[in-house]
Amino acid sequence: MLSGNYMGVLLQSLTRQRPRETSQTRPESRSFPLSVIDYMSRSEAATSPESGQDEEESFFDRPPPPPPPPPPPPSQQSQQSQLEQHSIGDLAKDDEDNAKVADLLDSTGDRETSEELVRFASQKDDRTTMDGQVRRPRHISRDHYISRKTSWGRARTTMVLPDDGVTLRRDLTGATRISPSTIDRIFDNSNRRQYGMGIVGRFLGRSFRKSVSQKPDVKKQLDDFEDHRPYFTYWITTVQVLILIISLACYGFGPVGMDLSHRSGLVLVTSLSLQQVDYQEPANFWFGPRAADLIHLGAKFAPCMRRDIKILKEIDVWRERERDTACCIRNDDSGCVQSSKADCSNTISTWKKWGPGDSGPGGRISGSVCGLDPKFCDAPASIAPYEWPDDITKWPICRKTNPFNQRFSRNGSQRGNGNFPVGRYKDKMAEHMVCEVIGHPCCIGIHGMCRITTKEYCDFVHGYFHEEASLCSQVECLHDVCGMIPFLHPEWPDQFYRLFTTMFLHAGILHLSITLMVQYFLMRDLEKLTGSLRIALIYFIGALAGNLASAIFVPYRAEVGPAGAHFALLATLIVEVLHCWPMLKHPRRALSKLILVLLGLLVLGILPWVDNYAHLFGFIFGFLAAYALMPFISFGHYDRRRKIWMIWICLILIIVLFTLLLALFYNVPVYECEVCKLFNCIPFTRDFCASQNINFKREEPV
Repeated sequence: MLSGNYMGVLLQSLTRQRPRETSQTRPESRSFPLSVIDYMSRSEAATSPESGQDEEESFFDRPPPPPPPPPPPPSQQSQQSQLEQHSIGDLAKDDEDNAKVADLLDSTGDRETSEELVRFASQKDDRTTMDGQVRRPRHISRDHYISRKTSWGRARTTMVLPDDGVTLRRDLTGATRISPSTIDRIFDNSNRRQYGMGIVGRFLGRSFRKSVSQKPDVKKQLDDFEDHRPYFTYWITTVQVLILIISLACYGFGPVGMDLSHRSGLVLVTSLSLQQVDYQEPANFWFGPRAADLIHLGAKFAPCMRRDIKILKEIDVWRERERDTACCIRNDDSGCVQSSKADCSNTISTWKKWGPGDSGPGGRISGSVCGLDPKFCDAPASIAPYEWPDDITKWPICRKTNPFNQRFSRNGSQRGNGNFPVGRYKDKMAEHMVCEVIGHPCCIGIHGMCRITTKEYCDFVHGYFHEEASLCSQVECLHDVCGMIPFLHPEWPDQFYRLFTTMFLHAGILHLSITLMVQYFLMRDLEKLTGSLRIALIYFIGALAGNLASAIFVPYRAEVGPAGAHFALLATLIVEVLHCWPMLKHPRRALSKLILVLLGLLVLGILPWVDNYAHLFGFIFGFLAAYALMPFISFGHYDRRRKIWMIWICLILIIVLFTLLLALFYNVPVYECEVCKLFNCIPFTRDFCASQNINFKREEPV
């Protein structure tokens, strides 16, 4: 009874249908396409019987090689020998492939799939005839099997038929193994920034004391330093390059040189004649825009950042002179222009000035003004309580003028011409309103100077022409000079953000080239050690403090560039030497070399367009910021506590000194300091420092 049950269970297990195990055959399909695997499975199922015993034998034993094909008939041996010459190379490669497949099968555990792979790779159709016809040998595109120990990707095989030049290509696509060289480059740490060395240390021949640097506690601190990527260096350099490209595209290049650039030409002036006009402006040896264009873009310029008393006094003097002007009308009706009595010719012109005996509308004695009269203006209208004062320097710009012929002409048949209304001949008081105005305000230079002149003259001297205005008191020339965001109050410049925008601007291509070299070689090297946040704080602190000091001591000079930030980077190198002083073999020599480089750069600062005050104060604030923010190595407990105290002292000094500079800039401005100018630029020639000559009494080059 027991044996009968045993035989029944055995018979049931043998006859039961086994499910298809797809999860185990799927991973092996990386070496063959799925269609090939299915085809081989169907072929083997049709030709060989399956049983449990055969499966066990195929799992443990290597299958015997396939029997050799029967020899061909004698009549076809000659043809077969010729065809075999073409495939002899392929047969040799097949033997190598079979050997590789055998090695692969030894290392895998699935014998059922391995048998199919061997049969597929070793089967060949060597028949040279089919149905009595001689056929060409078919070159089968074979898969190359490579051991998974070296690569798990598929190879690509290209077969070329030499008979007819037909190429059969079978590309087996798939992932490829990452090359060892790529992995080595990823994990390569040879470019790591070594503390105390860097690119400057290697260039200056710096060396370490192994007795100190190899100490366990010091070595552990050196190994614990994090590696950083110079993202901030790449970002700010890209922005600076793009801004210079846009600046040159919008404003173009200014005159090139180190002296004043002289321009002269025949220009139409207010006398309606062509006169020789000379115009001078400082040249730019950096191959970049003009100084006025740099100010318009956001350069450091103190009159745009604060209320400058000296410039405001000069503006008040010009307005006082303008209060005594009147409309100078040509007798031949060729035009009129606002001028003083001395500038109006009594021979060919009439100077129409209101006075006690010949007052203007409302009894006004200030005026007249060419093209402007409160009686003929509808917007803004001169009505109570908003009547125009008896002071032409306080008159607004008229946006809408009422028609003259309706006011003065009651009879349409009265005498007149096409140029002037009829009212001009009825009322002599309207002569200044019907004449053709020749001159309008033009803002010239970078100090807010205004002149009533023609548009041709204004364009020749690169000024800002205001055709909508009649008087210089109606325009704010500092708005045109400064540009950017308008002032909140017209007479209170407030563009303090120029301290920040200056570091993104450059005076020209040569200036940008120096910045690129400093930031790529020096700043990028330091950022690998300190990180993006620390180097950005050091960069901005040095730049802001340097620009603020430059605005204090050289207020009327336009300066651009990150000069203060670059000297802050030099200060960071000195702080690094001080931090690793015990590690260096010759620390005094290393420090003296950096100081000599610093002094050499300060000597170059006496050249025009180079700001030495930004260099000096950028170095001071950069030194304090670097000492407070830069990572350090401690050589004992006392050394660590001392450096922590120094960090707090440096942070407090940064805040205190920056507050003092702000108070000095706004409350105690420096307007005239000849010694300060000599520190920034030494006049080796008469016009060597011409860009710093500040004179508002018509001696300015215009």
